[in-house]
Amino acid sequence: MPSSIQHCILALIAAFCACGNAFAQTVEFKLQQREGWVGTPLTMQVVVVNFKSDPQPPEVAAGADFTSAVVGAPQRMDMRQNINGVASRRITTTWTVQMTPNHAGVLTLPQITMIVDGRTYLSPPQNIPVSAAETGDMMAVTVKSKPPLLYTGQAADLILEIAIRPYSNREHDVSLNERQMWELIDKPASSWGVFEPRIRELVQNNQPASSREEIRDGARWCVYEITTNTNAARIGALDIGDVRIDLRYPTGISVNRDFFGSPELSLSGIRKISMSPGPSNVVVQALPEMGKPASFRGAVGQFAIQASAKPTKSAVGDPMTLTLSVQSLSANKEELRALQPPPLDSPALTRSFRMPSDPLAGTVDGSTKTFTQTLRALNADAKEIPSIEFSYFDPATSKYVTTTTQAIAISVSPAERISSTALDGVNAAKKDVPKTSLTEVDGGLFANAASNDDLVSDQRLSVGWTTGLVFAAPPLVAVTLLLLRRQNQAAKNNVGLARARGAAKIALRNLEGAKDVAAIATLIQGFIEARTMRPTGTVTRSDAANFARMAGANAACLQSLDSILALGERAAFAPQGRESAQSLRAQAATLIGELDQLSWRHKTASILEEIQT
Repeated sequence: MPSSIQHCILALIAAFCACGNAFAQTVEFKLQQREGWVGTPLTMQVVVVNFKSDPQPPEVAAGADFTSAVVGAPQRMDMRQNINGVASRRITTTWTVQMTPNHAGVLTLPQITMIVDGRTYLSPPQNIPVSAAETGDMMAVTVKSKPPLLYTGQAADLILEIAIRPYSNREHDVSLNERQMWELIDKPASSWGVFEPRIRELVQNNQPASSREEIRDGARWCVYEITTNTNAARIGALDIGDVRIDLRYPTGISVNRDFFGSPELSLSGIRKISMSPGPSNVVVQALPEMGKPASFRGAVGQFAIQASAKPTKSAVGDPMTLTLSVQSLSANKEELRALQPPPLDSPALTRSFRMPSDPLAGTVDGSTKTFTQTLRALNADAKEIPSIEFSYFDPATSKYVTTTTQAIAISVSPAERISSTALDGVNAAKKDVPKTSLTEVDGGLFANAASNDDLVSDQRLSVGWTTGLVFAAPPLVAVTLLLLRRQNQAAKNNVGLARARGAAKIALRNLEGAKDVAAIATLIQGFIEARTMRPTGTVTRSDAANFARMAGANAACLQSLDSILALGERAAFAPQGRESAQSLRAQAATLIGELDQLSWRHKTASILEEIQT
């Protein structure tokens, strides 16, 4: 091929690439939602593509309709491709802008200005319909009791029912399932009242609540049930504590590119919904006074009682153990926890037996609570342990029931006494014992000396257990020290383990030199990365909350963690003063101490991994 033609082809290729690069330089404004709600942020992504200089953060115009802010750090991606020998490169920098509507109506989004390489780019004007924050069409929260009617002292199952309408997106043909919607409940931010122990157990075990699907008004709903046991202690509306459920409801789904350039779906916007159950319709009634037996001690439910004694043969004043076993016949065994023993002060019992006056505690084993008491017969005329009354209120029939144990036959013998004649016989027997006589020998002390043969008859060395342990101890100690030294050496060589162990100390030392709020938040994220043995800069705000939750952090700790990281994100683009950092250091030091006491485990969980399926 002539050289002139080759030069022409190369020139055309260079011109084509230059044009392609020119077209690739742009700024994209991507709005994730098409409608909004008052108080729920709208999210817009500002994507800068293939610019030479590092772009500055976008500027959002102020206005009365929206409260706007640039959130988080910019995300940078450098993607290179080589298709059929043609190389291409796409470098993007993405900012996230949140615009929160302040009132309902058709509102115009604030204009976003982006200046890059000396050129100014403006977001196009867009109108968004904004509605009032009605939550009843998305979530419903109720509390029920089983049984529905309660009496004072009755044990019951309380059921927290959370109904959520699952999110679906027709454009991408995606509908979230029950597990994914459960993960969207903000458990640390929610208040759970009496259900707190149960929800903590579910979170620690990474388990969802029991759930089912229901069709309500032609729509699919996911219904979750969280059950806990309680005892109705006071008359009136049952106190369930502060119950408020916070839900991060999706408002859109976007298509992003992963590291390899493959498309993946992610939630593009979140609408926060908070809801509490209405006034409690679980009412506790007082027990009726009419027909209440004298032996009633507050037991509410259905019970059976048995009695046994051991031994059944004894002498006057000797101890006998009386065992009373009360069995719960109800489905809820929580009623045994506060169950009191039957009265043991009946005249039939105290007339023939003496017993301690200390209250009986009792022990619960399955469906039975056992009480034990020590009895001592006062005389040999006691032939049986009389029957013992036990009364309870049956809520199924709304009546008092009195049941008795079977009388226990016993045999009591008189206490043995030693007569004076027997004592005289003992003294007389002592008088008949022959006396020991002594014989005097010559030679003084030498007469008692042993012969030489007796002294040297056995010269063998006998080694006992004590001597053996003395000789074996030094080798055992040496081997133990060697193993400990090797273990310590292996721990020192494990860089990740050493980093995790010293994470709290390093974080607290660096905390003193942190000059702003963003630096404090970065220190805490670095602490969590060290404790979970993850690379620096890979743990996000949501990751940090998830890892802390899996490690066993309580709601207060998680709230403090999220608030500090949120302040750090805002401070990255709106720096705070030194006063703000100074006031936050003490809170951050306390948080690091609490996080260091948790049990860190290397688990990850995300609903986004299941969206494509």
